[in-house]
Amino acid sequence: MDADEYARWQQASAEAARGADLQAAAELYHWAAFQYEQAAQLALKGLLHGIGRGPDAWGHDVNRLGRAVSRALGVPLGDRLAAGLKRLARHYIPARYPDAVPGEAPSAYYSNQDAESAQEDASAVRDAVQTWWAALLDEQQSRGEAGQRPAEEEP
Repeated sequence: MDADEYARWQQASAEAARGADLQAAAELYHWAAFQYEQAAQLALKGLLHGIGRGPDAWGHDVNRLGRAVSRALGVPLGDRLAAGLKRLARHYIPARYPDAVPGEAPSAYYSNQDAESAQEDASAVRDAVQTWWAALLDEQQSRGEAGQRPAEEEP
């Protein structure tokens, strides 16, 4: 496990979430939604890099990244998290590109409720990643302690 690599990606995730908060406060809801998607994406990629599964971290489909984490850890995503990933994935293209929506700028299609929903979904992903990482560290520590034998006393 590479704690430094994991931490580097989680810092980027936290910064993306903070940027999204600022965008939402400025009523730039489309940019906020996109940045929350990025926060989730970075968190998932960081976990994959942290467990040595860097090739699985390639790409930008937050759904695929979630499934890759699920497979790598052998844990189910659960209905709530899987649904949140699907909602977040919708913000990757249309939130940024005027030609992805008919006749208007992306901002015309986003509201405060969209940003709030994206924030909740990204927070759920980031919380799950932190929980999974902590469980992996606990497991690693338990295995390390189980492998240690008390030093034998010399006669």
